[in-house]
Amino acid sequence: MDEVLDIQTASIDPDSTVNVRKSQIEESVEKVKASIEQHGFWRTCPIIVRPHPDSSSQFQYEVVIGQCRLKACLELGHETIPAVEQEIDDDAAIRQSWAENEGRSNLTKSDKAYWVHRMVLRYTKEGKSLAESRDIVANFFGMSPQSVMNYDPLVALPEEVAKRMDDASLKVQDAIAIAKFSHYPVAPERSREIMKERADWIMTLGTDDSKRARKALKQLGPAASIDDLQKAVHQSSTTESGTVEVAIPQALHGKLIEWGNERGLTDEATIIAHMIAETLRSV
Repeated sequence: MDEVLDIQTASIDPDSTVNVRKSQIEESVEKVKASIEQHGFWRTCPIIVRPHPDSSSQFQYEVVIGQCRLKACLELGHETIPAVEQEIDDDAAIRQSWAENEGRSNLTKSDKAYWVHRMVLRYTKEGKSLAESRDIVANFFGMSPQSVMNYDPLVALPEEVAKRMDDASLKVQDAIAIAKFSHYPVAPERSREIMKERADWIMTLGTDDSKRARKALKQLGPAASIDDLQKAVHQSSTTESGTVEVAIPQALHGKLIEWGNERGLTDEATIIAHMIAETLRSV
């Protein structure tokens, strides 16, 4: 077992480049502070640090796991913190941080999106194809390539929309559709405005209409207004609700045609639709 040391808090860089958790830090720090004040330190669960990779840094170490515990100790004025020092490279540190936070369910959707996108970008810059990069990242984080495809575009979401996704007030499927089909590459500010508008809109819809909305977003793209999208959702709903499958016994087929001919109708589907409508009006 690695030796647990009492390391000076001031010697550890709290703004880690390899700790995968990026969101909801302040809330967690407050909880940890309360725990430390009530129960004291946790020598059986030390933080993990590594020698700082930047030789010009003012800090001797960089935190790999335990940034909330470190920040809590700094805010409480504690001079030392129980820690284990490890000699690990960036990839090993990122994997370790991911596993630790994922195991505690501390990673939000936006956290995952940030790191998936960062790693996909890294491998594409190294000359890998997008498909190859996604496969490598899927293996790196232990997720499916489809999950990588879903998380990657979410990094484009404005902060307000990402927070709604993280707190589950915005469905992740809706967030994915908004991110994928609301993006103007040459106009990022306009893209963010469109995403906010679409998030506000889609959150007002019921389950069935949100499914139709995702389809409309894909079909109409970033240029569509909210009115355009709403009309598409309404049209899709009307089409679905107006579709009825009817099986006519062969023995009654002749009478069906005769009923239609008397009314100047020849198409079977039209005859059936008129027959149903006439019957319903008489109810």
